Amino acid sequence: MIVITKDFKDKKVAVIGLGIEGSSVVRFLQDKDAQITIFDRKKESELDFKGIDKSKIKTVCGEKYLSRGFKEFDIIFRSQGVKRNLLQILEAEEVGVEISSEIKLFFDLSPSKIIGVTGTKGKGTTSTLISNIYYRD
Repeated sequence: MIVITKDFKDKKVAVIGLGIEGSSVVRFLQDKDAQITIFDRKKESELDFKGIDKSKIKTVCGEKYLSRGFKEFDIIFRSQGVKRNLLQILEAEEVGVEISSEIKLFFDLSPSKIIGVTGTKGKGTTSTLISNIYYRD
C-alpha cells in the first residue's frame, strides 16, 4: 500500500471560508499541526466551529476579512464559493503562495486512482456501471 503524505507541520495556512469545505480542511490540518488562520465574511459568532479546536487557530472575520491579504502564508485553501481570481489571492500567488482547495488536497493525498463523473444527468447510472466493471470477476 502506498501512503502519500504532505507535511503541513508549522506551515502557515489560510483557509478562506468556513463552510462545509473549509471546516473539513481545518479539521484535517489541525491533526497535521499546521498554523491555521480562518478568513470568513461572517462574524466569528456566526461561524460553526464543530470539531475544531479554536485554541489552535486564528480568525479574521467580518466584511473586511480579505483586506490584509495572504502574502505571508505558505498555502491558501479556498472554498469553491471564493473566486480564484480575487486580487488578494493573485497577489499571494505571485510571491509563491500555493493555492489549493479541499478537492485538490484529496486528489494530492489519495493513494488510489480517482474516476470523476460529472454532468447534469446519468451520474448515478454511470457510477454504477463503472463500479460493476471495476468489481467484476
